[in-house]
Amino acid sequence: MPERPVPHPLAFRAVLASLGLIQTMNGVWALFFPQSFYDDFPAGRGGWVSALPAYNEHLLTDVGALFLATGLLMLAAAVLLGRTLVWIALVSWLLWAVPHAVWHLGELEPYSTTDAVGNVVTLALTVLAPLVLVALLARAGRPAAAGARPGDGDARIRRVERSRNPIVRYAFRQSRRMTGRVAAPVAVFAHHPPLLAGWGLLELATERSRRVPVRIKDLGAMKAAALAGCEWCLDFGSQELRDHGISDDDMRALPHYRESDRFSEVEKLVLDYAAGISRTPVEVSDELFAQLREHFDEAQLVELTSAIALENYRARCYWALGIRGEGYSEGAYCMRPEAPLAQVGAGVS
Repeated sequence: MPERPVPHPLAFRAVLASLGLIQTMNGVWALFFPQSFYDDFPAGRGGWVSALPAYNEHLLTDVGALFLATGLLMLAAAVLLGRTLVWIALVSWLLWAVPHAVWHLGELEPYSTTDAVGNVVTLALTVLAPLVLVALLARAGRPAAAGARPGDGDARIRRVERSRNPIVRYAFRQSRRMTGRVAAPVAVFAHHPPLLAGWGLLELATERSRRVPVRIKDLGAMKAAALAGCEWCLDFGSQELRDHGISDDDMRALPHYRESDRFSEVEKLVLDYAAGISRTPVEVSDELFAQLREHFDEAQLVELTSAIALENYRARCYWALGIRGEGYSEGAYCMRPEAPLAQVGAGVS
């Protein structure tokens, strides 16, 4: 299974990219123009490096190479945003930034008051900003406390706590990796390892299928979860949408998407489609499907339909088995169940 996305991706990208870009620019400056870096850093003011020990070209070029390496690592983490890569980038950065800040904070005497304040503020930002990201990552991946199994008291089938079955052990390990805990649906499905394996493969195939934009698939699946009334799906799904860059305001607008300007006409078509698939019996008109064909090819339509149907599968299974929310969206906005739409299938004019 893929890694769980980092929380607050826009904030992570902004901080990682900002630190990485500045570090890369300073690295190029020090590596290729060490004398200029010594005399003129920071740009437009100068004097911060030259106020300290004498010029050493070897030391300055080494520092430039270090800056360039850590800067490029931060930029790669900002672009790819893989959870493991982000951890590596942040830890590597702090291994440099913390000793660097500690040393410079003890060497402020040569500076004027303005330059000393500038040093303190700059050094604090290079440490505190990545520390905040580390705290957010650690909080998002923190396992549930031993013995505290949110939602388990309402489940109609007890959770499997441990197993020697290799399929179950692998599924538990991947669930902890993605969510910081063994998610309740995984623990319940562990009673039937072959079904657990088949479900996991379908989830993996759905996750790895990227013919349809993630935002569109997420919106369609979340609409299905809301209409089915699955508490666990809405709890986990709300956090997953945030991880994928979909705002709380977008989620608040979903129940009234037809009147909202937060969704494109194509997204409104997809939400109509999700609502139609989620009705009993299914109600998807030829007109609506024809409108979807104008924007999606056959493979995309199959992927989109499968993703929405999979959410219905999850929602109806979890609802019937009594699997409740586990606090994934605790402290943040969480979508609520919706009443089925009165009419679906006419499309968007």
